[in-house]
Amino acid sequence: MSSSRLYDIKDAARYLGIASSTLRYWESEGLVQSGRNDANGYRQYSLHDLIEASEIAFYRKLGVPVKELEGYRALSAQDLDAALARTEDDVERRIAELEATRFRLARQRALNAEANRLRRAGMRPGAPAIDSLSAIDYDAAAPWKLLVEEPWRYGVLIRAHEPDEVRESVVDAQAGDGDVLWRREARDDEVTCRECLLKVSPTTNEHNAAALFAEAARQGIEPAAVVGSYLLTASDDTGRWDYHRAWVVGA
Repeated sequence: MSSSRLYDIKDAARYLGIASSTLRYWESEGLVQSGRNDANGYRQYSLHDLIEASEIAFYRKLGVPVKELEGYRALSAQDLDAALARTEDDVERRIAELEATRFRLARQRALNAEANRLRRAGMRPGAPAIDSLSAIDYDAAAPWKLLVEEPWRYGVLIRAHEPDEVRESVVDAQAGDGDVLWRREARDDEVTCRECLLKVSPTTNEHNAAALFAEAARQGIEPAAVVGSYLLTASDDTGRWDYHRAWVVGA
């Protein structure tokens, strides 16, 4: 097929959005073709060559391996459409996975921002934003699946009279899950509770609950417990911590 213009490999690769070395590799695999400049032997591509190469670039973006592309080129129009339909299903699945990843990313950034807000604000009046903490059945699969998919549902409870015991829990669990360790009461409001940032070591029982209880008492609250929901795990100049949005609940 004649062409009004021939393109060198640099221009061809630029139009296709790939590296020149990739175009050479595809040619070595028999997926694309080129002519040669009679004067210097350099590769030259017609417009039709670029169109065929663009199809290879498209299939590569879909994730079709180079070794399988020769088979794609041998398919009839009907068979090709069936293959593309299967690929479309896979693309839709990947899009759904990316949407879920984007949601998780946005949620985690919001949790990080919440930790920074609490760090700057210090302890202040605030009613708990969670309704309950339920015990984890460590032998059941359901809590693990939930907490892996939604780690912000991981909660902790530290009672003022048992400060050395950190109780792991599920935030706002559905009915029928583990025993309820703590439930928000009508009296748990901005007068009787204090919002704060709880830090718990992920490897030891070390935490800052004692300091939070002391600050709440200074503010006129007789602390009964601190309840928290997980934000993130990160390090500061004192170590590595699980950070929780938390509330000191008055007795």
